[in-house]
Amino acid sequence: MSQSFAPPDTEIFRTLWGQQEGCCALCGLAMPRDRFGLVHATLWKKQRPTFDHIRPKAAGGSDRADNLQLAHAACNKRKGARV
Repeated sequence: MSQSFAPPDTEIFRTLWGQQEGCCALCGLAMPRDRFGLVHATLWKKQRPTFDHIRPKAAGGSDRADNLQLAHAACNKRKGARV
């Protein structure tokens, strides 16, 4: 399944993007705003912004906005279900 060319255009995404100034909450590096900000589609798969649960759902965390942050897909995957 292919990834969309841009992250979801939702209020929570826009709020988190602004609060984090477009940077990954886990590594601190800038995240691309859309697929066209990168030279190749395979980079988008790893660097695209994703929602990360601060307290993982597996540890009782919720989907509420105060438990979400944005992170690169690769950083989020590396973190897994750790706090």
